[in-house]
Amino acid sequence: MKRSLLFLVAAALLLPGAARSAACTPLNCAPSQFAVQGSTLIGYRSSALGRVTIVDLRSGKKRFLVPGGYVDGHLLVHQAGRQLAWYDLRSGTRMATKTLPWQIRLAGASQDGTRAVGFRLTPDRETTVVVASAHTTRELVIPGRQWDFDALSGNNVFLIHYLTTGGYTIRLLDLATGKLAPQLVKDPRDSSPIWGSPFSRLSSADGRYLFTIYLASNGAAMVHELDVRNATARCIDLPGTGDYTSALSWGMALSRDGRTLWAANPGYRRVVGIDVRSRRVTSAFRVDLPYWNLVDGTRAAVSPDGRQLALADGETVALLGLSKHELMHRFRVRTVAIGWSPTGLLQKLHR
Repeated sequence: MKRSLLFLVAAALLLPGAARSAACTPLNCAPSQFAVQGSTLIGYRSSALGRVTIVDLRSGKKRFLVPGGYVDGHLLVHQAGRQLAWYDLRSGTRMATKTLPWQIRLAGASQDGTRAVGFRLTPDRETTVVVASAHTTRELVIPGRQWDFDALSGNNVFLIHYLTTGGYTIRLLDLATGKLAPQLVKDPRDSSPIWGSPFSRLSSADGRYLFTIYLASNGAAMVHELDVRNATARCIDLPGTGDYTSALSWGMALSRDGRTLWAANPGYRRVVGIDVRSRRVTSAFRVDLPYWNLVDGTRAAVSPDGRQLALADGETVALLGLSKHELMHRFRVRTVAIGWSPTGLLQKLHR
């Protein structure tokens, strides 16, 4: 590797549940590692909403810790009782705080991280959606109580609505009008509600696209691609079925230009490249990675030049060549996160 440095955050012993995405919900299906927008920093955590360690990919050194919370853009929103706090992940600085007059269930943040979204239940069987920034607070009442948060961009609030018949749909709430759009946000080819469990999520660097892997009980999986700018969605089926344990090893990573989403599953021995704009599978190949740690999730990172995909299972790291569809190297090292620096040689960081 002459042009890129693959950075590993390595540990002598992994924390219980480190980087595990299984059994997450739409509310806490947070990545265990993520690039910090507009920087050469990477953040990682050992639980879905646990505290975040920030590392500089240029030097491989830890920079600081911030409290747990929801991460979008370069901001993290943390809740402590009725107080919300916004942290800048580029510096570790607490940028703002806001104390609400009532307790909410914090459910997420806007795609740029500047607004927090939460829920309050009202006595008359309705739900109040709370959208709060450092300076403003907005409340919108919607009927029923079977709601979760998916995404927020501009005036578009994307909500997950659980159905009494099973499954769930995505509804659009307009902040400007305070009303739910009558039509569903869905793949036009699919007439049924979404089934399965949300397993892992990833946003594009500009916040326009939100990718969620859903797993079915039979081990099948799909990527749900939500375009928050145009309020459209598309479902892309992933290969493999019949083994739920193998399905737990799906990992996602975006190319640096944001054009290709890579999804890899060592359990099913499949790697898939998805063109983000056309929402089509444009590359697919098999890779043999025996004895992969399936249940702790797969961390993934694409090299800056787009030629290599690094995968980690907490015990080993595999480097895949994306042009020749080949396993280039695999070595044993305990990791909680992986990432690529702009330049350099392979480097390991031990706790």
